[in-house]
Amino acid sequence: MTDQPSTPPGDSGPGAENGDAPAQDAGQGADRTAASGQPAGQSNGRPAGSFAPPASPGWQAPPQQGWGAAGQGPGVPPTGAWGQALPAPGTPGATGMPGAPEPAGYGQTPGPGGQPGAPWGYAPPPKPGVVPLRPLGIGDLLDGAFQTIRRNAGATLGLSVIVQLVSGIAAALLTLPLFSVVGTPEVLSGADPDFGALAGSLLTLLGGSLLAGLVSVFLLVIVQGAVTIPVLRAVLNRKTGFGQAWRILRPAIGRLLLVALLYLAAGLAALALCAGIVTLVALNAGSGAAFTTAAIVLILAIPTVVWVWVRLAFTAHAVVAERLSAPRALARSFTLVKASWWRCFGILLLTAIIVGVVASLITSPLSMAGGMIGGFVAPEDPTAMVDFLVKFSFITTIITAIATGLGFAYQCAVTTLLYTDLRIRRDGFDLALLHEFDAGIDAPIPGLAPAPGTGYDAGAPGAR
Repeated sequence: MTDQPSTPPGDSGPGAENGDAPAQDAGQGADRTAASGQPAGQSNGRPAGSFAPPASPGWQAPPQQGWGAAGQGPGVPPTGAWGQALPAPGTPGATGMPGAPEPAGYGQTPGPGGQPGAPWGYAPPPKPGVVPLRPLGIGDLLDGAFQTIRRNAGATLGLSVIVQLVSGIAAALLTLPLFSVVGTPEVLSGADPDFGALAGSLLTLLGGSLLAGLVSVFLLVIVQGAVTIPVLRAVLNRKTGFGQAWRILRPAIGRLLLVALLYLAAGLAALALCAGIVTLVALNAGSGAAFTTAAIVLILAIPTVVWVWVRLAFTAHAVVAERLSAPRALARSFTLVKASWWRCFGILLLTAIIVGVVASLITSPLSMAGGMIGGFVAPEDPTAMVDFLVKFSFITTIITAIATGLGFAYQCAVTTLLYTDLRIRRDGFDLALLHEFDAGIDAPIPGLAPAPGTGYDAGAPGAR
């Protein structure tokens, strides 16, 4: 007879913490014995009534579901619990609970009805006007310039077209003396021509063209400053009329003329230097060396001129937008382009190509039509043909001036927005503009008023 282990008084066995624990263990043991197919009197080979430690649950393989379940292969979508297919995203129960809404995506806040909303902590940059108040891309520049011209056609196109018309008419009038000499019967018939009159007409044409070019330089600098005003105001969605833009520009005209004089003096000095070098070589080494020297000077001069042109491209804008003197505006333009020369060069070159292509599409057909029509008007009367060509050239010059004025206004608008982008990247100019817009400040030129809390003050020397 086997001795049974006795249980100390007050101890009802392992796990006996409640009064009904032994009864529950007994019932569960009986069930496990019956389920295992063993006799009721034995449990795992032990006699009935002997002590059996509680069975450890151990590890059991979970029921297969999802990928790799029975009967599933590659390409079969996963299934949910108990072999049920998962509902499609966005439908009730997509999270595995019947009727549960689709959760918001990562980084998003749930909107009305549990639908995904805006990402956490994201707010789009404000866009009160033609461009958003952030660093601008090439698409923002090209589209913003077009939108500015569309909304402020008088202020942007008016002065530019007028200046180009004046320059074009002056150039057309200057060519009349040359045409009058070339169109004489003596020259056209090959008889003894009056070379003195022809030379005088050529000199008149060259001198007049030089004078017209100088005047155009002054006027185009003023156009650059004038277009700056409506473009900057359009950034804050403010319309500008032609008269209003002219009144705002008037105090800066003297400084713009000084900038044009500095441009002219620098250009003449560069031409004199190059011509002096070539002439000096020609006098001392002959024509062959002079030709080689001229080629070398030209190769070196072209990149230098382009580099200086890009560095000084924003001088007129700085004069008007920041009320700087001419020397300080030159330095300001140099500073703005310092770290963005290649980007500015690419954008300015692309804009010039676009404007040139559009202008050529307008003017080239006219020039070709004039040459073709002139041969049919009076093929046997050279004088009448020259007279027709003079009149047609005058009309073509006016149309070309209008097309050039439109293109130059668009080019100035792109340059102004590029100038604004450089100030945003360097000075935080967008914060100053946003402050003015939020405060409802309608300054004649945006950005001149200090913006509290932004760290930018247009009147401070460091902002220059």
